[in-house]
Amino acid sequence: MHSEPSSEAAPSSSAPHRDKQTLVVAGITVTIYSHPGAAKPTTPVVVMFLLHGRNGSARKMEGYADSILDEVRSRREKHDQAQDPDEPLDLYIVTFDQRNHGKRLVDKHANMGWFDDPEKNNERHAIDMYAIQTGTAHDVSFLIDFLPSYLFPNGERMISQWLCAGKSLGGHATWIVLRNDPRVRIGIPIIGCPDYLTLISKRAKAHKLPAGPPYIPDALRDLIARADPAAAPYTADDESNPFLGKKVLVLSGKDDKIAPWSAAKAFVENLNVGRQGVKEVVVEAGVSHDFSPAMVVEATRFVWEHALVVQAQPQTQT
Repeated sequence: MHSEPSSEAAPSSSAPHRDKQTLVVAGITVTIYSHPGAAKPTTPVVVMFLLHGRNGSARKMEGYADSILDEVRSRREKHDQAQDPDEPLDLYIVTFDQRNHGKRLVDKHANMGWFDDPEKNNERHAIDMYAIQTGTAHDVSFLIDFLPSYLFPNGERMISQWLCAGKSLGGHATWIVLRNDPRVRIGIPIIGCPDYLTLISKRAKAHKLPAGPPYIPDALRDLIARADPAAAPYTADDESNPFLGKKVLVLSGKDDKIAPWSAAKAFVENLNVGRQGVKEVVVEAGVSHDFSPAMVVEATRFVWEHALVVQAQPQTQT
C-alpha cells in the first residue's frame, strides 16, 4: 500500500520575523510570506511558489516558508556583516491550495491512492493525481500572469524572477512548470518525479495492478506522452529543450518508497540544462518521503546563490 501522509509536519520557525499577506486571485486564495524591511523599497523581488503535497494544504506549508525565510535572514545578516556592496534581492514565498485540496476540496476520495480496503481505494488514482498536478502547474502560470497587478498595482516594485519549489505532488507539479513556463527559470522539485508513467507504473506493479486500463487508460497514457516533462526533448542541445538554461535542484530521499529516486534517476541524470543552466542533485540517506530539515537548508542555499545574490534581468509579463 502506497499512500502519501495526510499531514505535513513542517519545521518550527520564528514567525514574528515575517509578514503574511492573503490575496484572492479569481477565486484562488494566495498567501504571501516575506520579511518586512529586509530590502530597500526599490529592490527587485524574487517570487517563489512553494507547493504542498497530496492530502496537504497551503496552511501546512507555512512552517516551511517560515524556515526558508529564517535561513535567508541569517544569510542576509552575514552578507551585511561582510559589508558586501551588492544588496541581495527580496524574497516573497507564495503558497496556495492545489486543486481539490485545502479550502478547494470537493471530493476527498479523489485524493486517495490505491488501497486493498475497498472503502479507501481510489480506482482513478493515476488519473486524479495527474489531473491535479497538471492543474496546479496551470495555476502557477495563471498566478504569474496576475500576481504583479495584485501585489504592486502602482508598479511599486519589479518582480525580477519567478521560482517554483514543491514537495511530493507539488514536486511533480514543479517539474511540469519547469517544462511549460519559460518565465520560471529556477525550480526545486522535492521528493517529486518528472517521469509520471514510470512512477505510476511502479506504483501499479506494487499493488499488483495492470499498468493499463482501467487504472491507466489509453487516453491518459497518450496525454502523458504529449505533456509530461519526460516526453519533452530534455537531452537536446537546442531550443527544442525547454530545460536549457534553467537551474534545477533535485531533492530526494534515498529511502523514499512513494516517489522513489529510481523513478526519476534516468531523467535527472540525462537532463541537459546547457552551459547557462545548473543541475544539482541531493539524494539524502536515511530519509523517506519527507521534506527534511537538511533539504530546507539546501533549498534555501540554492535560492540564495542562484536568485537572491545572482541578479537576473527583470522579466516582462507576457
